Amino acid sequence: MKIRFENSMPLAADYLNAFGTAEGFESGSLMPEDLVDVDVLAVRSTTKVDADLLNCANRLALVATATAGYNHIDTGYLKQQGIAWTSAAGCNAQAVAEYVLSVLANAHLSGKLNLRTATIGIVGAGNVGTALSILLDAISVKYQLFDPPLEETGDSRTFADWQSILSCDVITLHVPLVKGDYFPTENMINAAALSQLGKSQLLINACRGEVIDESALKTRLMQPDAPTVVLDVFYNEPNIDTDLLSLIWLATPHIAGHTVEGKLLGTQRVYESVCELSGKTPELTLDDFIASPQAITLQDNDKWLSCSLLPVLKAILSVYDIRDDDRHFRKGLSDGVAFTHMRKNYRVRRELAGHQIVAGFSLHAETLDMLKKLGMRVHSV
Repeated sequence: MKIRFENSMPLAADYLNAFGTAEGFESGSLMPEDLVDVDVLAVRSTTKVDADLLNCANRLALVATATAGYNHIDTGYLKQQGIAWTSAAGCNAQAVAEYVLSVLANAHLSGKLNLRTATIGIVGAGNVGTALSILLDAISVKYQLFDPPLEETGDSRTFADWQSILSCDVITLHVPLVKGDYFPTENMINAAALSQLGKSQLLINACRGEVIDESALKTRLMQPDAPTVVLDVFYNEPNIDTDLLSLIWLATPHIAGHTVEGKLLGTQRVYESVCELSGKTPELTLDDFIASPQAITLQDNDKWLSCSLLPVLKAILSVYDIRDDDRHFRKGLSDGVAFTHMRKNYRVRRELAGHQIVAGFSLHAETLDMLKKLGMRVHSV
């Protein structure tokens, strides 16, 4: 079996060499003639897979993307050609959910909202929305779900209507980009929706830039009663409208899902797809490659002994604080660093489950329970 894989897939060679010849390529360098006699093409979102790229692919059986989204793949063309394809759906769900959790922790600690009384409107109850709801349950924060396609399938969860979502203290977007007549998400946050959001509300977009009408957003943000906005995604990436940054609270270069665990899980899913194609039982798991949990040592402080949400939020931020990425992003752009470069060279970031809280004293029972439900390992006396 001959495999070509995008080099930005972590540990791809370690996973794929067992199947035969596995050769990497740099993003943007793959040419049609490189796919002659290739059986499997494994990519990330930076490689567009369409008829032009595949016109020399004479025996391609599988295209596998190590990303949750697959807008970069012409799935219709693959179907016409009888080529199977897979995505790593859900691989970055935990990472994106924890990104939103970091936003919420910062908003609470800065006085922008009170998580003890706030309601979070989760738009999209798929992999990411579900992961976020589990995190919110862990810290006893109220939320409402909005997902008409899932509701239509008979999903047993309780769903809110659109007007209820627009009345929530926080609206966070986790939908795929869908164009057309069947539950479209393109510009779902339009001028009409934005006009209903006030200065006490927070809007977060960590899915696709086109889900918000960016022109309408700029107009709304220049009004005195505008909502607070956090964006990880933008129109026209990587050539984004940098004028928008001065109008929003926090901004990052499409890295919400870029954790060590999320990226490696994408490679794991590709590996499992190749196993299925070749009729082999998967033998490798994330545990074969992932590093041991990183330790966070707590100082003996009364705040950890109280029954309070505050210490839990600070623990969350000790793992991942979005303000660091916001600061580096804005500085990078001011220094002329390209959006794509910042994504490609993003720092090492672990998820909550990749950390262990170490305390030389007993934590309050409720604090301990919340930390464990968030997925963190805890060692205390």
